[in-house]
Amino acid sequence: MSRLSFLRVGAALLLVVQLIPWHNAHSAPVSSPSNVLLMVVDDLRPELAAYGFNHSSPNIQDFAKTAALFNSAYCQYSICAPSRSSFLTGLRPQTTQVFDLNTYFRSTPGLDNAVTLPQFFKNKGYRVAGGGKVFHQGVSSGGDEDSASWTEPYYTSPNGRSFTGKAVSWEARADPESEFPDYQVASNTIEQMRSLKHGKFFIAMGLHKPHLPFVFPQSYLDRYPLPVALADDTSPPTDLSNIAWSNYAELRGYQDIANLNLRRGQGNWMPDSKAAELRRAYWAATSFVDDQIGRVLTELRTLGLDQNTTVVLLSDHGWHLGDMAEWGKGTTFEPANRVVLMIRDPSRSTTAGARISTNVELLDVYPTLVDIANYEIPATLQGKSLTPLLSGEEAPSTWKDASFSQILRASNAFASSPLMGYTVRTESWRYTEWVSYDTATGLTDWDAVQSVELFDHRDDPRTIFGYSERVNLAADTNYHTVREELSALLRTQTSVNADMPIHELTDAPTSEESTSSPPPTPSELVTSSPVESPSQPGSTASSETTRQRRPGRRRGKKGGRS
Repeated sequence: MSRLSFLRVGAALLLVVQLIPWHNAHSAPVSSPSNVLLMVVDDLRPELAAYGFNHSSPNIQDFAKTAALFNSAYCQYSICAPSRSSFLTGLRPQTTQVFDLNTYFRSTPGLDNAVTLPQFFKNKGYRVAGGGKVFHQGVSSGGDEDSASWTEPYYTSPNGRSFTGKAVSWEARADPESEFPDYQVASNTIEQMRSLKHGKFFIAMGLHKPHLPFVFPQSYLDRYPLPVALADDTSPPTDLSNIAWSNYAELRGYQDIANLNLRRGQGNWMPDSKAAELRRAYWAATSFVDDQIGRVLTELRTLGLDQNTTVVLLSDHGWHLGDMAEWGKGTTFEPANRVVLMIRDPSRSTTAGARISTNVELLDVYPTLVDIANYEIPATLQGKSLTPLLSGEEAPSTWKDASFSQILRASNAFASSPLMGYTVRTESWRYTEWVSYDTATGLTDWDAVQSVELFDHRDDPRTIFGYSERVNLAADTNYHTVREELSALLRTQTSVNADMPIHELTDAPTSEESTSSPPPTPSELVTSSPVESPSQPGSTASSETTRQRRPGRRRGKKGGRS
């Protein structure tokens, strides 16, 4: 057996083990907390005091002293709706088929009756309330915040629209704090806790900031006096295909940025003065959100519910703040995919102040909360319960050693048809393949790999965003074996597990049944120039053995980013 065949067999066996849920995996029985408080923050990168950064977030820092902080947590898609649809259903984006803002996961065949995370607790008799941005609002949550998920009327701030707009990318306002949408969402969460405290509850709070536009009370800008430091590295990675580059269209949609007439394509085009301005505003908006989290946690403690409530704080994805010359989200790079994740389980003293470096995914939150509550984990969930890690145990030998994310690039000047960027992050490496993808049928053509990226994270200090993704090593023959290993792991996860119909998830084929071809060698790829063609001649007639699909896929209209 060749080395590559051996790796594929091993990866397939690992996948089968991953699909077996852990039931009561902790070493000793523990009393389960009655309640759940889920706090979801939009576009929040882990550039917080709790993660070793000098930015004003004292409330999150205090919470981290009582919770387990996951230092290597990753989203599965670095855009709002796909990420939230994924971790709230417990399914990978390749299964939900949500890649934009206008596709509702329940419109995907087989998922019309999917049980979401809040809906699971609703079905167990909990009172379930939500407010703000939990699911992505609008079409991608059915236009009603996925009403099947809640028992209580869903709360939306009446001032939401008056604090948004495309005139400016940020604004420090003199309005009373009580007029800001996130303040109102936090106030509603407090009211819900007071109202539901006598029974079992699941409350989800979604805070909009620091999403664009960065709008916050004036006083928060004063926490960040000038001058403001720029990103540590403001250059694009070397030898990078243009298809991997994001032109940060969301940010360019604001008039003050549009007026700059920034060049497109790879390069650091943002003026230093504007970059400093944006970074200062982002941090000010983050500090404002931190105070709202503090208000809610203080009330939880005042009500005497802190010892009977599992609390989760997470962000839906990260955000580039000039790192790698990028701004915003929607990339396969570290700053867009690394997220905030903290869990406080009052029944486990081992969680207080724990710092966990094991690789985890947002996909793991759903099975973890189910496990903490001592319910059986649904077999269809594609994440893993984190309870062994919360209990202070070593990661089991069956634990996944990688996180998987993806991003879809539609046709543009650098690709004549859509490409899916599949990326895998291990402790030491990030590896990405850009593959021809048919949005009409859901087919991934693994014989049409257009670009490859390999980044070395072995010496990453984790306190400099983008530090280890400066040099693309994919074409370096010294790393050929590493590439083969990571490609086998990436392809097994994305093509065997994620493309499979939901009812077949517990019966994954072995590597002998998966016949995807290996990726091209470095000499067969051009990683530093535009992609001229998404596939080789005749690839459209490729056999089904090299293309996996999710049968019966239906798509919504193409959407933008948020």
